[in-house]
Amino acid sequence: MKRVRSFVMFVLACLLGVVPFSRDAWAQRSAGDDANIDPMFLIDMPVAGILPATSGSVDALLYPDGGLMMRATYGLITNLNVGLSFGGTRLIGSGGITWNKLPGVMLRYRVLEEDAVYPAVIVGFDTQGQDGWLPAWKQYAVKSPGVFVAVSKNYTLAGSISFHGGLNYTLERHDEDFEPNVFVGAEKTIGPLVSALAEYNFAFDNDKDRKGFWNGGLGLGVRVSTHIGFNVDVLFKNLLTAGFYHQHVVRELRIQYVRYL
Repeated sequence: MKRVRSFVMFVLACLLGVVPFSRDAWAQRSAGDDANIDPMFLIDMPVAGILPATSGSVDALLYPDGGLMMRATYGLITNLNVGLSFGGTRLIGSGGITWNKLPGVMLRYRVLEEDAVYPAVIVGFDTQGQDGWLPAWKQYAVKSPGVFVAVSKNYTLAGSISFHGGLNYTLERHDEDFEPNVFVGAEKTIGPLVSALAEYNFAFDNDKDRKGFWNGGLGLGVRVSTHIGFNVDVLFKNLLTAGFYHQHVVRELRIQYVRYL
């Protein structure tokens, strides 16, 4: 119960903007050669990163049409993270706000630690989709992962390079697209505080009328860490312009704050 209360207080403090800075928070970096925490996402899809026990993070994602999505994640025990998220479209701008249908819930557990031979492996559940809820379609523009498994492996190459992949099965099936999905990605460090990101989401679960390997979503990005606990992602998505809602390249900004509690 103490850990649950810590998570609730962390979420409330972040929402109220009163999370204090401390020297403990300064060291939490997920980008570059000096990174000392694992990223949990590349562009949209999960990777095998996990927050340490008793640490927490808050993410703010700014997406098209004035969209804002907030996510809070907490390391409940070793190798187990829980998270809550919520947001809406046109929060910034004018006109009526389209809220997400429900708060997103995330649970992830690392079942295998990375070593010299084997990758890190996590299993999880995440109901938070991306780029806004579409009431007429009864799904997110980028469907939520649902049940997923993700693997990640790091190598030394002029710094560090990591490769990621996974399988997921979304619960957003109103379009009667029941296929499981595949996603892959890579991250390359560029100096002590910067990483380049690449992700390809095959979107087999979101292409009912146009099956094919290249009907998915290609995304690229840059992640920059700071010395005060903030990590900033500049993201460029839908680069093949094969989107299911957005028909052009999508530009997004994600800001993450991480600290030990």
